[in-house]
This record gives sequence, C-alpha cells and structure tokens, in this order.
Amino acid sequence: MPTPRQRYREQVRREIKQAALAQISEGETVSLTAVARRLGMTGPALYKYFAGRDRLLAELIDDGLGELAAAVHVPASGGPREQLHVLARAFYDWAVANPGLFQLVASDPHPAGVEEVLRPFLPVFAQGQPAPVPATVLLWSRLLGVLSVELRGPFSGLGGALLAAEIDSLADLTRL
Repeated sequence: MPTPRQRYREQVRREIKQAALAQISEGETVSLTAVARRLGMTGPALYKYFAGRDRLLAELIDDGLGELAAAVHVPASGGPREQLHVLARAFYDWAVANPGLFQLVASDPHPAGVEEVLRPFLPVFAQGQPAPVPATVLLWSRLLGVLSVELRGPFSGLGGALLAAEIDSLADLTRL
C-alpha cells in the first residue's frame, strides 16, 4: 500500500500532466514554467516530479498510446472489412475525444506504442493483400491524415464521413 507521501506525489504528477495537456489542447507549446504557474507552483518545483520537459512529454505520449491501444479492440463478429471499420472508428473516436493527447501522440509516436495500437489490425489485414506490415503503415498514415483534417483543418466536422471513405479505399486496396 502506498504511503501518504507516495499518493500525494502521484496526485501532483497527474495534475502536472493534466496541466500540460490543457496547454496542448489550447494550442500552446508545453512550457514547464506555464504548467507550474497553472498549478500555483514554481518552475523549479516541477523538477521534483519530472526530470524535465522532454520526460514529461515522453510520459504523456506513453500514456496516450496506452489509452489508445486500450480503446482499439478486435470486434467479435463481422467480416474483415467491417472489422477494419470498427477498429478504425474506435481509433478515430478516441482521438476526437482526446484531441490534445492525440496531437501529442501523433507528433512523436514511440514505435513500441504504435505497434501495440496497431496490433488488433494485423489479423484483419492478414485476410487480404498485401502483407500486414505495409497495410498498417498505410492505415496509420490515413488515420493521421483524416484526424488532422478533422481536428485542425478546414474540413472539420465531417462526422467521420472522410474516415469511412478512407477505410473503404484501404479495404479495397488490401482486398478485404
């Protein structure tokens, strides 16, 4: 069982992460000084909790990839094309619900985390053509493109219509 001091430390770390995500969601670059100011702390005090800005961002990216991987599950039924749509929609829905965290994850994804996110897609792509790895690269680039347009571009608010069209195109390409 964690001690009160350990629980407090984890609570402050969560608050620091939330403040950094708020900055990202507001279109700002993460600044430890600004994060500290939001929390009523001094900048140097944050170094008790994170070794620096890069470490904070790395943990946020890891957290985001973990959340995204948890949101993407292989559906129990349906053909490969339908499964591809369900998986892609789960990815899309998570990104739309967490735009700041998604933006951070997309800006500097860690390969192991991306692999975990894309793992449920592999058996789906294995049912078609070409090999699963190139198909997942195509999928990743299409999802990031759709979400970039949806979240920040001039075509926001399409309600997933662009996603459906891109996934249909990918399904056709991979013969699903």
